[in-house]
Amino acid sequence: MSRKLRSRLSLIAFSAFIMIFNLGPILWGILGSLRPREEIMRFPPQPLPSSLSLEHYAAIAESGFLGAARNSLIYAAITVVVALVAGSIAAYALDRLRFAGKAVVMFLVIAGIPLASGAAALIVPSYLYMTSLGLSDTPWVLPLVYIAYNLPTAVWVLKGALGGLSRELDEAAAIDGAGRLRTLFEILLPLCKPAIGAAALFCFVGAWNEFVAGSVLVDNPDLRPVQVSIYQNMGYFGRDWGPLLAAATLAILPIIAAFLVFGRLLIAGLTKGAVKG
Repeated sequence: MSRKLRSRLSLIAFSAFIMIFNLGPILWGILGSLRPREEIMRFPPQPLPSSLSLEHYAAIAESGFLGAARNSLIYAAITVVVALVAGSIAAYALDRLRFAGKAVVMFLVIAGIPLASGAAALIVPSYLYMTSLGLSDTPWVLPLVYIAYNLPTAVWVLKGALGGLSRELDEAAAIDGAGRLRTLFEILLPLCKPAIGAAALFCFVGAWNEFVAGSVLVDNPDLRPVQVSIYQNMGYFGRDWGPLLAAATLAILPIIAAFLVFGRLLIAGLTKGAVKG
């Protein structure tokens, strides 16, 4: 066996191990959501269920999980649209315009990214501020908070993309009579598809997976987001594993769909112009 073939087989084996290591818990959870209730806690556990059951999915459908998933989809969609539009304008201003305090504004944008400060640290001021405005436990509170949490990330990602574009594009557009907004949305942003896809993914996943704000700012079950709905299956005396696994399985699907949709923007932008002629 040649050295090149051994290296290739080793790489394939390592990749397969990483894939099984990462996908194993997800596949086990999906199988657990399809097991009858009496088989979930059986010891020793069986690799495959003896029969498939949809009782856990029926249970979460009756508990209001689908309504919570609808709420989170709406919240996440609003977050993505507003963050991309407002983030594009802010990123253009920070990259192309000159104004006093520009460095301070950029520092505040970076400091406002939840990964930098921790989303949990923002929940107390968010709660006090939204309560003082009378927005707590309303349909608007979570979209506003999610936009505030994810907008700095969108600005940061899009500013980096706009900074890589030549300013000659702006000058050519100005000669043709295009204003700043038209230049941004019709000329610059179409060249930033990878950044748009990345920012949209960050914002969607950030809004969909958010738990702390949804559990504190909303008490009405009709406004509850999906992550809080999943947590309802964890009671004081234990966990209802069947519905919990079924809810977690369904909660993965929008994330996969988001990667399929926005991932195409990433790929389209990265491959555009790669082949000439």
